Amino acid sequence: MKSIGFKLWAGMMALVMMVLILLWLFQIVFLESFYTRMRISDVKNQGASIAKLLYDGSRAEFKDKLDAFAFNNNLNIELLDLDRNSIYTTDSTSMHIPMQRNIMLLGLPVKQSGALSAVMLINMPLAPVEDTALILKWQLFYITLVLLTAALLLSFFLSRSFTRPILEIKKVSETMASGDFSARIKSNKQDEIGKLAETINYLGQQLAKIERLRKDLIANISHELRTPLSIIRGYAETIRDVSGNTPEKREKQLGMIIEETERLSKIVDDILNLSQLQAGYARLNKSRFPIKDVLDTVIKRYDVISEKTGVQIILQDSKHALVEADEKRIEQVFYNLINNGIKHTPPGGTVTVKVIDHLQVVRVEVTDTGSGIAEEDLPHIWDRYYKAKKTAARNSLGTGLGLAIVKSVLEAHQAPYGVESKKGAGTTFWFELQK
Repeated sequence: MKSIGFKLWAGMMALVMMVLILLWLFQIVFLESFYTRMRISDVKNQGASIAKLLYDGSRAEFKDKLDAFAFNNNLNIELLDLDRNSIYTTDSTSMHIPMQRNIMLLGLPVKQSGALSAVMLINMPLAPVEDTALILKWQLFYITLVLLTAALLLSFFLSRSFTRPILEIKKVSETMASGDFSARIKSNKQDEIGKLAETINYLGQQLAKIERLRKDLIANISHELRTPLSIIRGYAETIRDVSGNTPEKREKQLGMIIEETERLSKIVDDILNLSQLQAGYARLNKSRFPIKDVLDTVIKRYDVISEKTGVQIILQDSKHALVEADEKRIEQVFYNLINNGIKHTPPGGTVTVKVIDHLQVVRVEVTDTGSGIAEEDLPHIWDRYYKAKKTAARNSLGTGLGLAIVKSVLEAHQAPYGVESKKGAGTTFWFELQK
């Protein structure tokens, strides 16, 4: 298989050879015919104009111009009448080269009042054309050597400059294909190849993120599933072997099994919802609805959890605020934000949900009185399974996907959102929906 460098080099050399061949053809092979035609045409035109002077002007002027024409062009001219008698002949000494190998004889008709009256015979040597061609041959020979040498070197280095980054891109792409996404292309070019290198590097970065996310996903999912499965198995074995005949213990342990199966179901549902949202498969069913009704439904779900954890949920709403959105998806957002607030708020704290009715949007703020989020962790809290260092979260209350689902739902609505937090001063999550 021929490389792109060889093809580029061969193409440039073929172009140079074609130019040289055309140069040789037109400057050497066809030079004599071009020159002869131009020379004949020029001599004919000047001879015809001088011949008119024989009858239109003075005879002396005719002789002077004819002699000058013959001398300047190295010609021998003779004017004959119709009976082949010589009317005038230029001085034979005007022929500067006494011995000529190639001489062309031209005959020009001389007319008077439209009728043929005489014939002008012109002897024109062609030796200067051969001399010129010989000089040009040597010039072209040296030009050809210089041009071929320059073309060989230039095409070689030019093809290398093109193929070297392409080969590097190929090598890095193969490395990425083998699973090593840390490889990068070192290129400072600003042309299309440089843009391609930047794209490959960006692809490597994204693939590295995906690979890191895949590993985190496997690790976290296995961890999240292992705990409830172990609990379910443990209680099931206890019921089978120990407490099956004790109604109180059996009912309590069955309740724990049911609770853990619900948790498993929640994990699966969250993974499915997030995958659908991020893949773009989930369609929004927008409608107009009062945001207070959705909040009341979500907060009621947390009555039991609020009593257990000692965290109070406070609602500060605008009773008549209507929004246009997917009601079920916004319910997910509220559920996950409130759940996140409870997870990070110590007993006796509060989670406040505030609804602010602006002119064109409705702003929702969910504020907790927890330990807050470190500044370096803020850009990452929307990532799946991200856990800040030294978090005080109670893992049993969530799946690690809540904020990632919030982000995906709000971005699907094209809704602004954000977070404000200081270490030790609580956290406020906010978003805005169109009225």
